[in-house]
Formats: sequence, structure tokens, C-alpha cells
Amino acid sequence: MLTSQYLLLTLKNIPYEAKIISHQLMLKSGIIRKTSSGFYIWLPTGIRILKKIKNIIRQEMKNINALEISMPIIQSQKLWKNSGRFNIYGEELFKLSDRHKNQFILGPTHEEMITNFIGSEIYSYKELPVIVYQIQNKFRDEIRPRFGIIRTREFTMKDAYSFHYKKDCLENTYNKFYIAYVKIFKKIQLDFCVVKADSGSMGGNLSHEFQAFSKNGEDEIVFSNNRSYSSNMNMAQSMETINFFKNKKKYKLESNHLEKKKSIISSQEICIPLKNQIKTILVYTNNQNIRSVTALLIRGDHELNLFKIDKINISDTPVILLNEKEVFSLTGVSQKFLGPLGLNMPIIADVSVYNMKNFTIGANNKNHFFINVNWNVDLRVPIIKDIRKVTEKDLSPDGLGYLNIKKSIEIGHIFQIGQKYSKIMNTFIKTKNGNKKNYYMGCYGIGINRIVAAVIEQNHDENGIVWPISIAPFEVVILPINMYKSNKIKEIAYLLYQNLKKKEIDVILDDRNIRPGVMFNEMDLMGIPHQIIISQNLINNDNIEYCERKNKKNILIKINDIVDYINQKIKKKYS
Repeated sequence: MLTSQYLLLTLKNIPYEAKIISHQLMLKSGIIRKTSSGFYIWLPTGIRILKKIKNIIRQEMKNINALEISMPIIQSQKLWKNSGRFNIYGEELFKLSDRHKNQFILGPTHEEMITNFIGSEIYSYKELPVIVYQIQNKFRDEIRPRFGIIRTREFTMKDAYSFHYKKDCLENTYNKFYIAYVKIFKKIQLDFCVVKADSGSMGGNLSHEFQAFSKNGEDEIVFSNNRSYSSNMNMAQSMETINFFKNKKKYKLESNHLEKKKSIISSQEICIPLKNQIKTILVYTNNQNIRSVTALLIRGDHELNLFKIDKINISDTPVILLNEKEVFSLTGVSQKFLGPLGLNMPIIADVSVYNMKNFTIGANNKNHFFINVNWNVDLRVPIIKDIRKVTEKDLSPDGLGYLNIKKSIEIGHIFQIGQKYSKIMNTFIKTKNGNKKNYYMGCYGIGINRIVAAVIEQNHDENGIVWPISIAPFEVVILPINMYKSNKIKEIAYLLYQNLKKKEIDVILDDRNIRPGVMFNEMDLMGIPHQIIISQNLINNDNIEYCERKNKKNILIKINDIVDYINQKIKKKYS
């Protein structure tokens, strides 16, 4: 490719809305352009990157005998209403109708459609297992698109689906996808972690997320020192919590001599460490369609885990916390001075709260706190649940030191869905005995756009992107200095260009008549891994200059040796 024939749309200034480095560099280097909130045009440089990611994915899908298909973007609302997910997705669905008033959605995913299709085409257990996948754009009406292409309304996804006669066959295929995903992300040279996750609206009882580390990620992952334990933040537990429920620790609900106002202090603020205080937080609950309020107790230095609260089925979904005005209206006191003593409502405490002694709570009186409070002495023990986020001060469940917490970007998710959709959508296969049986299903997704952002987040410097060779828009760039003032430079540049192409090396020649500084800055910004620099002083000695973008180390190489040198270097990176 010649730059004179290429759409190289770089920017000098960073657009105001670009807050994270991947978004900034994707705009500056000419990978994307925003059209409206959550929608982007992918420019030629971006398309080249996406194609290389897709090729890596397709190769690994081929290795596990997954067959590529393509399903319509538009899906019938009836399918989604039959599965129950039409209401679950709610406002996230883009809804539309045709001229005949038939109701459709733009597909955010394709479980319903593929289940319906397989159910109408596959009849016997002898035809299973079947593994299909597609690479296609999806649509979700995000309430607040953000972080560039990490959370958008339109995105490219590889979604795969497997269908099985037996559960152990599903488990075997699930493991194949697990291994395939690890290979894919390693080829792309991502620093990632696999964590056990919740299946959410997808369904099933087992799923794993593939998370790429990024300080600008919107997810948090938790892992032990040697990563033998890993989880997303929603499901993460500490050694303390696991031991509590594992041992089925019995806590007493004594009533004698309880709820005595042991010690009280009067103050606007208290000089007691947060870890020795208990916060009381009120949430709305829904019991048999009657809205009420429940108090949640956590340590002062901890945070509520809203996902865990959802799972114990005591609250509205999503969880709604009472605001300051609502707390005062209900209790007559502000949140700061609220405590569990005397509250006439259900109370649920975190495990870490149960293990506290001589703690401090609000006295339900302005400017007053109870201090040196203890369970079964001053206060009844409430219901004990795991309702908090873990911290880096928590012991790891594997017993190997403390937990580590890092921000990340979810780039892949695999699910063992089981028989959820085949049962809901009433699809069967015939067994050996001629009976009907719901088949087992797996689902496996990769966020292709997100991979691009994750790679940039992990691979950049002050000059721009530093692409790994496997997905770089070009592998090599030829930079001839003042080519239009020297026929010799031009001759060598085009000769090297043709010879590299013969080796099937993805090369771009910067043939623009521009200042060298602009040329170097733009190619550094684009992040092309290998640079060949041609200048008059160098060729006078039969040399050219080679520079590796990653470390910016320059070496002199003989003109006749450079093609073989580059070829060997690229082969080594791919192997």
C-alpha cells in the first residue's frame, strides 16, 4: 500500500469527548470517527485491524470444528417474548416495525434465533453435536455510551452456539472453547485473566469471563497471588466469608439482656477507625408485591455489592437505596447517625460485621453514637449474608496471601446454558428410544471492538500506539527521507516495497512529499511495528536504518540484507 493511495486520517488534537487513552489514540491515528452517541465509522486502518482479529478467531474456530453462518440482524419480537428476555432487556432493545406492522428488534445477541433455527432443522440425537458461529454487528441501546468503543450502541461480536444430546458433551465443547479463547488472546498478545462469572440474563449455571487488564476498564477482577483463585468483583468472596458458610457457623439469636444502651457519645464526628464502625444502609424491598424497607449492615470501610444483594432476592431489581431525604422521612435522623438498634424492619448484616467486637453504630439520634457495642450483649444478631465487595485487605480463598483487585475490560464470555432455551422454546430431538428430549446448549462470545481498545490500553507510549505484529494495520512501513529530491532513494524505496510484498509482508510505503518529522510522527502514532528509514547519508554507505517501534532502537543494515532481516523478525514474532 502507498500512503498516496490510502485514507490516512490522523488528527493533531484530541477531541474533547475522548477521556481514555484508547479512545484518544483511535481517533488521532485514524481508526474510527464518531457519527453520533455510541456509533462509529471504522476507517481503513481500523478495518485492517479488525480483519486480522477476525482471521485469528476464524482459525481457532476452524480448529474446533465450528462452522461459520450468518443470521439476520433483525429479529422478530415474538421470539424474544417467548424466551422472556424481551422484558429483561427492556429499553436496551432497539425496536422497529415493517410496513405490515410486524414488530422487530435489532439483535443484541442471537440465542433465540439460533435455537428456533436448530429446532426446525435438527431432529435426531445422531445429528448432534453442532457448533456454529458468526461474526456480526450487534445493537444495544446503552443509556450512556462511554469509553469510546468499549461501550457503544453498535458493536462487532463473534457469537458461537453449540448443541448437544448429553450434558457431558456440552462440558467437553465448553472446555474446547475455553482453550481456543486462551489461544486467541495469546496470539493477540493481550495480558488477560479468566474469571468465574455470573451468567446473568443469558442463563445457565456456569460461565467464565475473559478480562483484559486495563486501568481504564469498567470491570473489576479479583485474583490471588498465583491466580489459582479468580473471580469478577460481583461474585468474589474472601476466606472469611467462605469459611463462615462452609462451617455452617451457628450464630445465636438470644434476647435476654439485649438492646441496652451501653455507651453513648455525643458528637458531629467520631474519631474511630472506619473498620470499627458499622454503616446502616436502607434499601427498598419487595415482598409479595408490597414495598417495604430493609436495613443492610456493613463495616465502615467496606462497600455494598449490589449484585450479591440482588441474588438474595430481598430487594427490588435493580437495588434501590433510600436517599438522604427518604431516610430522614422514615427514621427522623440522617444517614450519618442511623444505626440498627431499635429499627423496626428486617436487618441483614455482612459476615465481616458478625465478626466485629466493641464496634460503633449510629444511635438514631442527631449527633449521637453508641460505642463499644457487641452482638448478643447489646444487640441481637441479625440475618448474616455475604453482601459486600471484597477488598485487597481480604485473605484469598485459596489461602495464598491477600486478594488482588485490578480494573479490566471484558473481551470474552462463555456460558453453559444447558436446557434453558430448548425448554422455553419447546424444541426437541429424538433419543435412541424415540422419545423427545430438550437438547443442551452452550454460548460463546468475543467482543471484537473491545479487543482493539484493550490492546491499545496495554500497548502505547507518549508517541502513539505500539501494535503487536499479529493485528497491526501494517507490519512494516518504509520511510524515505526527501525521496523527491533523490532518484536513488526513490528507486531503493520502491524496490524494497516490491520485495517485501513478494514475501507476503504487509507493508506500506510513505510516498508523500512531506517533512520527515511529520512522516515519523504519524507512523509512530499509527504504531506500525517495523520501520525502514532510507536517507541519502545512509545509502551512500550502502546502508539503511531499521527501527523497531516498540523499543525505538535503531540499527544500520545493509540494503541487500534488510528484506531477509525483516522476514525473519516477523516469522519469529508469529511463531
